[in-house]
Amino acid sequence: MARDVTGRLILRGTLVARTPLHVGGLGDDVDTDLPLARDGASRLYTPGTSLAGALRQWCEERFGVPLVDRIWGFQEDDRGDASHVFVEDAVIEGSDSVEVEIRDGVGIDRGTGAAAEHIKYDRAVLPRGTKLPLRLTIEIGQLHVRNQTLAMFAALRDALVAGEVRLGAAKTRGLGRVNLQPNATISEQVFNTRAGILATLKAGREGAPIPVNELEEALQKHPPYEPPRLEITIDWEPLGPFMVKAGFDGIAVDMLPLMSGVDGKLALVLPGSSVKGALRSQAERIVRTLLERELSTETDPKRKFLLDVDLPLINEFFGLRGLSADDSMNRTDGISTNGPLPGLSALCVDDCYAVRRLNSDHWQRVLAAEKDQDLRAALDGASLKHWQEAYHVAIDRWTGGAAESFLYTMLEPHWVEWEPLRLTIDLARIANNHRSPAVSLLLLVLRDLAAGRLPLGFATHRGMGSVNVSKIRVAAKGTDGPLKGLDGIIYENGQPMEILAQSRADLNQHWQAWIASALKKVGAA
Repeated sequence: MARDVTGRLILRGTLVARTPLHVGGLGDDVDTDLPLARDGASRLYTPGTSLAGALRQWCEERFGVPLVDRIWGFQEDDRGDASHVFVEDAVIEGSDSVEVEIRDGVGIDRGTGAAAEHIKYDRAVLPRGTKLPLRLTIEIGQLHVRNQTLAMFAALRDALVAGEVRLGAAKTRGLGRVNLQPNATISEQVFNTRAGILATLKAGREGAPIPVNELEEALQKHPPYEPPRLEITIDWEPLGPFMVKAGFDGIAVDMLPLMSGVDGKLALVLPGSSVKGALRSQAERIVRTLLERELSTETDPKRKFLLDVDLPLINEFFGLRGLSADDSMNRTDGISTNGPLPGLSALCVDDCYAVRRLNSDHWQRVLAAEKDQDLRAALDGASLKHWQEAYHVAIDRWTGGAAESFLYTMLEPHWVEWEPLRLTIDLARIANNHRSPAVSLLLLVLRDLAAGRLPLGFATHRGMGSVNVSKIRVAAKGTDGPLKGLDGIIYENGQPMEILAQSRADLNQHWQAWIASALKKVGAA
Protein backbone atom coordinates (compact mmCIF):
# COMPACT_ATOMS: atom_id res chain seq x y z
CA MET A 1 0.00 0.00 0.00
CA ALA A 2 1.30 3.47 -0.90
CA ARG A 3 2.24 5.86 1.88
CA ASP A 4 -0.04 8.72 2.87
CA VAL A 5 2.36 11.61 2.08
CA THR A 6 1.02 15.13 2.59
CA GLY A 7 4.29 16.96 2.04
CA ARG A 8 8.06 17.04 2.34
CA LEU A 9 10.54 18.98 4.46
CA ILE A 10 13.89 19.72 2.81
CA LEU A 11 17.13 20.80 4.49
CA ARG A 12 19.78 22.12 2.11
CA GLY A 13 23.19 23.60 2.75
CA THR A 14 26.94 23.12 2.59
CA LEU A 15 29.00 21.33 5.23
CA VAL A 16 32.54 22.62 5.81
CA ALA A 17 35.15 20.43 7.52
CA ARG A 18 36.64 22.26 10.52
CA THR A 19 39.00 19.36 11.16
CA PRO A 20 40.17 16.77 8.61
CA LEU A 21 37.59 14.23 7.49
CA HIS A 22 37.89 10.52 6.78
CA VAL A 23 35.05 8.46 5.36
CA GLY A 24 36.53 5.12 4.36
CA GLY A 25 35.98 3.27 1.14
CA LEU A 26 36.57 -0.19 -0.29
CA GLY A 27 39.39 -1.26 -2.54
CA ASP A 28 43.16 -1.41 -2.32
CA ASP A 29 45.31 1.70 -2.26
CA VAL A 30 49.08 1.45 -2.50
CA ASP A 31 49.48 4.80 -0.75
CA THR A 32 47.55 4.12 2.44
CA ASP A 33 46.03 1.44 4.64
CA LEU A 34 42.72 3.30 4.99
CA PRO A 35 41.67 4.99 1.72
CA LEU A 36 38.83 7.46 1.22
CA ALA A 37 35.46 6.61 -0.27
CA ARG A 38 35.04 7.22 -4.01
CA ASP A 39 31.92 6.87 -6.14
CA GLY A 40 31.57 5.12 -9.50
CA ALA A 41 33.07 8.12 -11.26
CA SER A 42 36.15 8.02 -8.94
CA ARG A 43 35.04 11.22 -7.23
CA LEU A 44 35.68 11.67 -3.51
CA TYR A 45 32.37 11.61 -1.71
CA THR A 46 30.57 10.93 1.57
CA PRO A 47 27.88 8.25 1.14
CA GLY A 48 24.35 9.09 2.23
CA THR A 49 24.50 6.07 4.55
CA SER A 50 27.40 7.61 6.45
CA LEU A 51 25.62 10.96 6.76
CA ALA A 52 22.33 9.32 7.73
CA GLY A 53 23.93 7.26 10.49
CA ALA A 54 25.52 10.28 12.19
CA LEU A 55 22.40 12.43 11.82
CA ARG A 56 20.06 9.72 13.08
CA GLN A 57 22.21 9.12 16.16
CA TRP A 58 22.10 12.83 17.01
CA CYS A 59 18.30 12.87 16.62
CA GLU A 60 17.87 9.80 18.85
CA GLU A 61 19.87 11.42 21.64
CA ARG A 62 17.77 14.62 21.51
CA PHE A 63 14.26 13.46 20.57
CA GLY A 64 14.10 9.85 21.73
CA VAL A 65 13.91 6.49 19.99
CA PRO A 66 10.08 6.28 19.44
CA LEU A 67 9.88 9.44 17.32
CA VAL A 68 13.10 8.68 15.48
CA ASP A 69 11.99 5.12 14.69
CA ARG A 70 8.75 6.52 13.29
CA ILE A 71 10.57 8.99 11.04
CA TRP A 72 13.89 7.29 10.26
CA GLY A 73 12.48 3.75 10.08
CA PHE A 74 13.20 0.64 12.14
CA GLN A 75 13.47 -3.13 11.98
CA GLU A 76 12.47 -5.31 14.95
CA ASP A 77 12.01 -9.03 14.41
CA ASP A 78 9.35 -9.34 11.67
CA ARG A 79 8.08 -5.77 12.17
CA GLY A 80 9.49 -2.68 10.60
CA ASP A 81 8.98 0.46 8.59
CA ALA A 82 11.09 1.98 5.82
CA SER A 83 12.67 5.34 6.55
CA HIS A 84 10.81 8.53 5.65
CA VAL A 85 14.18 10.29 5.43
CA PHE A 86 16.20 10.54 2.22
CA VAL A 87 19.85 11.56 2.55
CA GLU A 88 21.68 12.12 -0.71
CA ASP A 89 25.32 11.22 -1.35
CA ALA A 90 27.58 14.24 -0.93
CA VAL A 91 30.27 14.61 -3.61
CA ILE A 92 33.20 16.66 -2.33
CA GLU A 93 33.35 20.10 -3.97
CA GLY A 94 36.33 20.26 -6.33
CA SER A 95 36.94 16.53 -5.88
CA ASP A 96 39.53 16.44 -8.66
CA SER A 97 41.65 19.21 -7.10
CA VAL A 98 41.44 18.30 -3.40
CA GLU A 99 44.86 17.62 -1.86
CA VAL A 100 44.36 14.34 -0.01
CA GLU A 101 46.64 14.03 3.05
CA ILE A 102 48.13 10.90 4.58
CA ARG A 103 48.17 10.71 8.38
CA ASP A 104 50.31 8.15 10.20
CA GLY A 105 48.98 6.40 13.29
CA VAL A 106 51.00 4.43 15.81
CA GLY A 107 50.41 2.84 19.20
CA ILE A 108 52.89 3.61 21.99
CA ASP A 109 54.33 0.78 24.06
CA ARG A 110 53.50 1.61 27.69
CA GLY A 111 56.74 0.07 28.92
CA THR A 112 59.32 1.48 26.51
CA GLY A 113 57.58 4.68 25.40
CA ALA A 114 58.50 3.83 21.81
CA ALA A 115 56.27 2.73 18.94
CA ALA A 116 54.53 -0.56 19.72
CA GLU A 117 55.25 -3.44 17.37
CA HIS A 118 52.44 -4.25 14.87
CA ILE A 119 50.39 -1.18 15.95
CA LYS A 120 51.12 1.01 12.92
CA TYR A 121 48.81 2.25 10.18
CA ASP A 122 48.08 5.28 8.04
CA ARG A 123 44.88 6.81 6.72
CA ALA A 124 43.94 9.24 3.97
CA VAL A 125 42.07 12.37 5.11
CA LEU A 126 40.40 15.33 3.46
CA PRO A 127 41.90 18.62 4.71
CA ARG A 128 40.25 21.27 6.85
CA GLY A 129 38.07 23.54 4.72
CA THR A 130 36.76 20.72 2.52
CA LYS A 131 33.16 21.39 1.45
CA LEU A 132 30.38 18.91 0.76
CA PRO A 133 26.71 19.55 -0.07
CA LEU A 134 24.00 18.38 2.29
CA ARG A 135 20.47 17.59 1.12
CA LEU A 136 18.05 15.93 3.53
CA THR A 137 14.39 15.24 2.68
CA ILE A 138 11.67 13.97 5.04
CA GLU A 139 8.23 12.81 3.95
CA ILE A 140 5.38 14.10 6.13
CA GLY A 141 2.17 12.15 6.71
CA GLN A 142 0.20 13.62 9.62
CA LEU A 143 0.00 17.15 11.04
CA HIS A 144 1.15 16.40 14.59
CA VAL A 145 4.12 14.42 13.29
CA ARG A 146 4.90 17.32 10.97
CA ASN A 147 5.27 19.71 13.93
CA GLN A 148 7.60 17.34 15.79
CA THR A 149 9.56 16.64 12.64
CA LEU A 150 9.89 20.35 11.95
CA ALA A 151 11.27 20.88 15.46
CA MET A 152 13.74 18.04 14.93
CA PHE A 153 14.78 19.51 11.58
CA ALA A 154 15.32 22.98 13.05
CA ALA A 155 17.29 21.61 16.02
CA LEU A 156 19.42 19.45 13.72
CA ARG A 157 20.20 22.42 11.50
CA ASP A 158 21.23 24.52 14.53
CA ALA A 159 23.43 21.68 15.81
CA LEU A 160 25.13 21.33 12.43
CA VAL A 161 25.76 25.07 12.28
CA ALA A 162 27.28 24.88 15.79
CA GLY A 163 29.52 21.95 14.80
CA GLU A 164 27.96 19.47 17.25
CA VAL A 165 27.62 16.61 14.75
CA ARG A 166 30.74 14.72 13.69
CA LEU A 167 31.16 12.55 10.61
CA GLY A 168 33.32 9.66 9.54
CA ALA A 169 36.05 7.75 11.35
CA ALA A 170 38.40 8.77 14.19
CA LYS A 171 35.93 11.48 15.20
CA THR A 172 37.14 11.42 18.81
CA ARG A 173 40.78 11.63 17.72
CA GLY A 174 40.76 14.94 15.90
CA LEU A 175 38.78 14.21 12.74
CA GLY A 176 35.21 14.70 11.57
CA ARG A 177 34.06 18.05 13.02
CA VAL A 178 31.95 19.84 10.41
CA ASN A 179 29.93 23.05 10.34
CA LEU A 180 26.85 23.74 8.26
CA GLN A 181 27.10 27.17 6.69
CA PRO A 182 24.57 29.58 8.28
CA ASN A 183 22.79 30.21 4.98
CA ALA A 184 21.35 26.67 5.03
CA THR A 185 17.60 26.62 4.36
CA ILE A 186 14.63 24.57 5.51
CA SER A 187 11.83 24.51 2.95
CA GLU A 188 8.58 22.61 2.42
CA GLN A 189 6.55 21.03 -0.34
CA VAL A 190 2.80 20.72 0.43
CA PHE A 191 0.67 18.17 -1.47
CA ASN A 192 -2.70 18.10 0.36
CA THR A 193 -4.03 21.60 -0.44
CA ARG A 194 -4.57 23.45 -3.69
CA ALA A 195 -2.56 26.45 -2.47
CA GLY A 196 0.23 24.17 -1.30
CA ILE A 197 0.41 22.35 -4.62
CA LEU A 198 0.53 25.62 -6.56
CA ALA A 199 3.27 26.98 -4.25
CA THR A 200 5.24 23.77 -4.66
CA LEU A 201 4.97 23.91 -8.45
CA LYS A 202 6.09 27.52 -8.38
CA ALA A 203 9.03 26.89 -6.04
CA GLY A 204 10.13 23.73 -7.86
CA ARG A 205 12.27 20.97 -6.42
CA GLU A 206 13.53 23.05 -3.51
CA GLY A 207 10.12 23.91 -2.06
CA ALA A 208 8.99 27.10 -0.34
CA PRO A 209 11.13 28.43 2.56
CA ILE A 210 9.58 28.01 6.03
CA PRO A 211 9.39 31.26 8.03
CA VAL A 212 11.84 31.61 10.93
CA ASN A 213 9.05 32.25 13.46
CA GLU A 214 7.41 28.94 12.53
CA LEU A 215 10.66 27.09 13.18
CA GLU A 216 11.10 28.84 16.53
CA GLU A 217 7.50 28.03 17.53
CA ALA A 218 8.03 24.34 16.70
CA LEU A 219 11.19 24.27 18.82
CA GLN A 220 9.37 25.86 21.76
CA LYS A 221 6.61 23.25 21.61
CA HIS A 222 8.99 20.32 21.12
CA PRO A 223 12.37 21.31 22.61
CA PRO A 224 15.23 18.82 22.19
CA TYR A 225 16.79 17.08 25.18
CA GLU A 226 20.34 18.25 25.84
CA PRO A 227 22.65 15.34 26.75
CA PRO A 228 25.21 16.18 29.45
CA ARG A 229 28.60 17.22 28.13
CA LEU A 230 31.61 19.35 28.98
CA GLU A 231 33.45 21.50 26.46
CA ILE A 232 37.00 22.41 27.50
CA THR A 233 39.16 25.07 25.85
CA ILE A 234 42.86 25.31 26.71
CA ASP A 235 44.93 28.38 25.83
CA TRP A 236 48.56 27.36 25.51
CA GLU A 237 51.89 28.11 23.89
CA PRO A 238 55.07 26.09 23.30
CA LEU A 239 58.12 27.00 25.38
CA GLY A 240 60.59 26.01 22.68
CA PRO A 241 60.67 24.31 19.30
CA PHE A 242 57.43 22.40 18.84
CA MET A 243 56.20 20.07 16.11
CA VAL A 244 54.78 16.70 15.16
CA LYS A 245 57.02 14.82 12.75
CA ALA A 246 55.80 14.38 9.18
CA GLY A 247 55.70 10.87 7.74
CA PHE A 248 58.29 11.60 5.04
CA ASP A 249 61.82 13.00 4.84
CA GLY A 250 62.97 16.17 3.17
CA ILE A 251 65.91 16.72 0.82
CA ALA A 252 68.08 19.30 2.56
CA VAL A 253 66.70 18.32 5.97
CA ASP A 254 65.84 14.85 7.26
CA MET A 255 62.90 15.52 9.61
CA LEU A 256 60.08 17.88 8.75
CA PRO A 257 57.14 19.19 10.78
CA LEU A 258 53.67 17.91 9.94
CA MET A 259 51.64 20.39 7.87
CA SER A 260 47.95 20.20 7.02
CA GLY A 261 45.62 22.00 4.65
CA VAL A 262 43.48 24.85 5.97
CA ASP A 263 41.06 26.52 3.55
CA GLY A 264 43.45 26.23 0.61
CA LYS A 265 46.61 27.07 2.58
CA LEU A 266 48.87 25.13 4.94
CA ALA A 267 49.56 25.29 8.67
CA LEU A 268 51.41 23.36 11.32
CA VAL A 269 49.09 20.85 12.96
CA LEU A 270 49.00 19.04 16.29
CA PRO A 271 46.69 16.07 15.61
CA GLY A 272 43.97 15.34 18.11
CA SER A 273 45.17 11.73 18.16
CA SER A 274 48.58 12.91 19.42
CA VAL A 275 47.08 15.04 22.19
CA LYS A 276 44.59 12.37 23.19
CA GLY A 277 47.34 9.75 23.28
CA ALA A 278 49.39 11.92 25.66
CA LEU A 279 46.37 12.53 27.91
CA ARG A 280 45.46 8.84 27.92
CA SER A 281 49.00 7.71 28.76
CA GLN A 282 49.13 10.06 31.75
CA ALA A 283 45.68 8.94 32.92
CA GLU A 284 46.80 5.32 32.64
CA ARG A 285 49.84 6.05 34.82
CA ILE A 286 47.60 7.54 37.49
CA VAL A 287 45.15 4.64 37.50
CA ARG A 288 47.88 1.99 37.26
CA THR A 289 49.73 3.58 40.21
CA LEU A 290 46.61 3.81 42.38
CA LEU A 291 45.58 0.22 41.67
CA GLU A 292 49.17 -1.11 41.78
CA ARG A 293 48.58 -2.58 38.34
CA GLU A 294 51.76 -3.73 36.60
CA LEU A 295 52.32 -3.97 32.86
CA SER A 296 51.50 -7.25 31.16
CA THR A 297 54.16 -9.95 30.76
CA GLU A 298 52.53 -11.20 27.56
CA THR A 299 55.14 -12.07 24.91
CA ASP A 300 52.99 -11.47 21.83
CA PRO A 301 53.58 -7.74 21.04
CA LYS A 302 50.09 -6.95 19.76
CA ARG A 303 48.30 -8.72 22.61
CA LYS A 304 50.65 -7.12 25.15
CA PHE A 305 49.76 -3.66 23.84
CA LEU A 306 46.03 -4.37 24.08
CA LEU A 307 46.34 -5.74 27.62
CA ASP A 308 48.47 -2.81 28.81
CA VAL A 309 45.87 -0.22 27.76
CA ASP A 310 42.94 -2.20 29.22
CA LEU A 311 42.30 -0.43 32.55
CA PRO A 312 39.26 0.43 34.68
CA LEU A 313 37.73 3.86 33.99
CA ILE A 314 40.26 4.40 31.18
CA ASN A 315 38.25 2.06 28.95
CA GLU A 316 35.03 3.94 29.53
CA PHE A 317 36.51 7.42 29.19
CA PHE A 318 39.11 7.04 26.44
CA GLY A 319 37.53 4.22 24.44
CA LEU A 320 37.67 0.44 24.48
CA ARG A 321 38.86 -1.97 21.81
CA GLY A 322 36.46 -4.49 20.34
CA LEU A 323 35.78 -7.43 22.63
CA SER A 324 34.49 -10.93 22.17
CA ALA A 325 31.30 -11.96 23.94
CA ASP A 326 33.32 -13.94 26.52
CA ASP A 327 35.57 -10.96 27.25
CA SER A 328 32.54 -8.70 27.76
CA MET A 329 30.98 -11.10 30.27
CA ASN A 330 34.16 -11.33 32.34
CA ARG A 331 35.03 -7.65 32.71
CA THR A 332 36.12 -6.32 36.12
CA ASP A 333 36.40 -2.63 35.26
CA GLY A 334 32.84 -1.66 36.14
CA ILE A 335 31.50 -1.34 32.60
CA SER A 336 27.99 -2.77 32.58
CA THR A 337 26.47 -4.28 29.47
CA ASN A 338 23.18 -2.68 30.58
CA GLY A 339 24.63 0.84 30.58
CA PRO A 340 26.42 2.88 27.91
CA LEU A 341 28.11 0.58 25.42
CA PRO A 342 31.92 0.38 25.47
CA GLY A 343 33.83 1.31 22.36
CA LEU A 344 33.62 4.92 21.21
CA SER A 345 35.49 7.28 23.51
CA ALA A 346 33.62 9.77 25.69
CA LEU A 347 36.53 12.21 25.21
CA CYS A 348 36.94 13.96 21.87
CA VAL A 349 40.04 16.06 21.06
CA ASP A 350 40.11 18.24 17.93
CA ASP A 351 43.13 18.73 15.71
CA CYS A 352 44.92 21.94 16.72
CA TYR A 353 46.46 24.30 14.15
CA ALA A 354 49.07 27.03 14.18
CA VAL A 355 47.59 30.48 13.62
CA ARG A 356 50.00 31.32 10.79
CA ARG A 357 48.96 30.09 7.33
CA LEU A 358 51.43 29.39 4.51
CA ASN A 359 50.95 29.42 0.78
CA SER A 360 51.52 25.97 -0.67
CA ASP A 361 54.08 27.23 -3.19
CA HIS A 362 56.22 28.68 -0.37
CA TRP A 363 56.17 25.34 1.43
CA GLN A 364 56.99 23.46 -1.77
CA ARG A 365 60.16 25.56 -2.07
CA VAL A 366 61.13 24.48 1.44
CA LEU A 367 60.54 20.83 0.56
CA ALA A 368 62.44 21.11 -2.73
CA ALA A 369 65.52 22.82 -1.25
CA GLU A 370 68.60 20.63 -1.85
CA LYS A 371 71.24 22.60 0.07
CA ASP A 372 71.29 24.33 3.43
CA GLN A 373 71.54 27.79 1.88
CA ASP A 374 68.59 27.01 -0.40
CA LEU A 375 66.57 25.91 2.63
CA ARG A 376 67.39 29.12 4.51
CA ALA A 377 66.41 31.21 1.49
CA ALA A 378 63.11 29.31 1.15
CA LEU A 379 62.33 29.80 4.86
CA ASP A 380 63.08 33.52 4.66
CA GLY A 381 60.95 33.78 1.54
CA ALA A 382 58.03 32.26 3.47
CA SER A 383 58.67 34.71 6.37
CA LEU A 384 59.73 31.81 8.64
CA LYS A 385 62.86 33.49 9.95
CA HIS A 386 62.48 31.84 13.38
CA TRP A 387 62.47 28.32 11.94
CA GLN A 388 65.86 26.67 12.13
CA GLU A 389 67.64 23.64 10.75
CA ALA A 390 69.03 21.81 13.77
CA TYR A 391 71.81 19.21 13.60
CA HIS A 392 71.69 16.14 15.82
CA VAL A 393 74.24 13.39 16.25
CA ALA A 394 74.56 10.23 18.33
CA ILE A 395 77.72 9.87 20.45
CA ASP A 396 79.89 6.79 20.19
CA ARG A 397 79.98 5.38 23.72
CA TRP A 398 83.57 4.16 23.32
CA THR A 399 85.34 7.03 21.57
CA GLY A 400 83.17 9.89 22.84
CA GLY A 401 83.02 11.24 19.30
CA ALA A 402 80.24 11.33 16.75
CA ALA A 403 78.92 7.88 15.91
CA GLU A 404 79.26 6.96 12.26
CA SER A 405 76.07 7.24 10.15
CA PHE A 406 74.09 8.73 13.06
CA LEU A 407 73.97 12.36 11.96
CA TYR A 408 70.58 13.82 11.06
CA THR A 409 68.93 17.21 10.73
CA MET A 410 65.54 18.52 11.79
CA LEU A 411 63.56 21.60 10.77
CA GLU A 412 62.49 23.09 14.11
CA PRO A 413 59.65 25.65 14.24
CA HIS A 414 60.25 28.38 16.85
CA TRP A 415 58.00 31.20 18.07
CA VAL A 416 54.79 29.77 16.62
CA GLU A 417 51.36 30.87 17.87
CA TRP A 418 48.76 28.11 18.16
CA GLU A 419 44.99 27.93 18.34
CA PRO A 420 43.47 26.70 21.66
CA LEU A 421 43.13 23.00 22.32
CA ARG A 422 39.47 21.92 22.25
CA LEU A 423 38.17 18.92 24.19
CA THR A 424 34.59 17.65 24.41
CA ILE A 425 33.37 15.08 26.94
CA ASP A 426 30.17 13.23 26.04
CA LEU A 427 29.04 12.31 29.54
CA ALA A 428 26.11 10.29 28.18
CA ARG A 429 28.63 7.62 27.14
CA ILE A 430 29.72 7.13 30.76
CA ALA A 431 27.67 5.34 33.40
CA ASN A 432 26.16 7.73 35.96
CA ASN A 433 28.27 6.44 38.86
CA HIS A 434 31.48 6.85 36.84
CA ARG A 435 30.96 10.37 35.44
CA SER A 436 32.39 12.31 38.37
CA PRO A 437 35.40 9.95 38.80
CA ALA A 438 36.13 10.15 35.06
CA VAL A 439 36.07 13.96 35.09
CA SER A 440 38.18 13.97 38.26
CA LEU A 441 40.77 11.85 36.45
CA LEU A 442 40.82 14.23 33.49
CA LEU A 443 41.25 17.23 35.81
CA LEU A 444 44.28 15.53 37.36
CA VAL A 445 45.74 15.04 33.89
CA LEU A 446 45.04 18.68 32.96
CA ARG A 447 46.67 19.74 36.24
CA ASP A 448 49.82 17.89 35.15
CA LEU A 449 49.62 19.53 31.71
CA ALA A 450 49.31 22.99 33.29
CA ALA A 451 52.18 22.23 35.69
CA GLY A 452 54.50 21.43 32.78
CA ARG A 453 54.74 17.72 33.56
CA LEU A 454 53.06 16.54 30.36
CA PRO A 455 54.86 17.46 27.11
CA LEU A 456 53.12 17.19 23.74
CA GLY A 457 54.22 16.48 20.20
CA PHE A 458 57.49 15.04 18.90
CA ALA A 459 60.86 14.44 20.63
CA THR A 460 59.48 15.11 24.11
CA HIS A 461 62.48 13.35 25.67
CA ARG A 462 64.96 15.40 23.63
CA GLY A 463 64.24 18.99 24.60
CA MET A 464 61.01 19.55 22.65
CA GLY A 465 57.32 19.52 23.51
CA SER A 466 57.25 21.65 26.68
CA VAL A 467 54.15 23.85 26.82
CA ASN A 468 52.80 26.65 28.97
CA VAL A 469 49.07 26.64 29.75
CA SER A 470 47.66 30.10 30.43
CA LYS A 471 43.95 29.39 30.77
CA ILE A 472 41.50 26.49 30.95
CA ARG A 473 37.79 27.18 30.41
CA VAL A 474 34.95 24.69 30.86
CA ALA A 475 31.42 25.01 29.46
CA ALA A 476 29.03 22.61 31.22
CA LYS A 477 25.88 21.75 29.26
CA GLY A 478 23.02 19.58 30.50
CA THR A 479 24.98 18.64 33.65
CA ASP A 480 23.94 18.50 37.29
CA GLY A 481 25.59 17.93 40.69
CA PRO A 482 29.32 18.67 41.06
CA LEU A 483 29.85 18.70 37.28
CA LYS A 484 27.47 21.63 36.87
CA GLY A 485 29.73 23.73 39.10
CA LEU A 486 32.64 23.36 36.68
CA ASP A 487 31.14 25.92 34.28
CA GLY A 488 33.57 28.82 33.77
CA ILE A 489 37.32 29.44 34.00
CA ILE A 490 38.92 26.78 36.19
CA TYR A 491 42.58 27.70 35.69
CA GLU A 492 44.31 30.96 34.80
CA ASN A 493 47.85 32.33 35.03
CA GLY A 494 49.20 29.45 37.08
CA GLN A 495 46.42 29.28 39.65
CA PRO A 496 43.22 27.18 39.90
CA MET A 497 40.14 29.40 40.12
CA GLU A 498 37.76 29.56 43.07
CA ILE A 499 34.95 28.21 40.93
CA LEU A 500 36.40 24.77 41.60
CA ALA A 501 36.23 25.06 45.39
CA GLN A 502 32.91 23.31 46.08
CA SER A 503 33.00 21.18 42.95
CA ARG A 504 36.50 19.96 43.85
CA ALA A 505 35.35 18.79 47.26
CA ASP A 506 32.38 16.90 45.78
CA LEU A 507 34.47 15.43 42.97
CA ASN A 508 37.13 14.29 45.45
CA GLN A 509 34.52 12.31 47.35
CA HIS A 510 33.40 10.53 44.16
CA TRP A 511 37.03 9.98 43.14
CA GLN A 512 37.97 8.44 46.49
CA ALA A 513 34.87 6.25 46.42
CA TRP A 514 35.75 4.98 42.94
CA ILE A 515 39.33 4.18 44.02
CA ALA A 516 38.06 2.16 47.00
CA SER A 517 35.58 0.31 44.80
CA ALA A 518 38.17 -0.43 42.11
CA LEU A 519 40.70 -1.69 44.68
CA LYS A 520 38.04 -3.96 46.13
CA LYS A 521 37.29 -5.42 42.69
CA VAL A 522 40.99 -5.91 41.97
CA GLY A 523 41.38 -7.70 45.30
CA ALA A 524 38.38 -9.91 44.63
CA ALA A 525 39.71 -10.78 41.19
